[in-house]
Amino acid sequence: MRIGITNQLNNDQFRDLVNIFTWTYAKTYAKVCPHEYIVKDRISEDKHDLFEQVVRYIREKGFTVKYKGRSGQYYILDDHYYWTMGASVEETTILNRAKLSEYKLIDSCWVWSGEL
Repeated sequence: MRIGITNQLNNDQFRDLVNIFTWTYAKTYAKVCPHEYIVKDRISEDKHDLFEQVVRYIREKGFTVKYKGRSGQYYILDDHYYWTMGASVEETTILNRAKLSEYKLIDSCWVWSGEL
């Protein structure tokens, strides 16, 4: 099931979708790049289409910046920024988000506040 008549999300629909999922805190990265993630294979299959809609929205509406030398598409909404790792929409299995308050955008690169 796709949201909206035109299949194009807006910020409110994007917000609703990302709040449907249960986010997991990335404990392994807590001291180097704190963030949360969703693994597509760990959500119910009936929500895979919603996951892909979120990924597609980030890719279409996001902006390109670097993190640790890797370019990616990022999307900011409210207190978070969202990103994926760059595989095609259908092959993407991880969706990430981090708190804006913990990162700074400097010269088109994300920098974790703990590194400043």
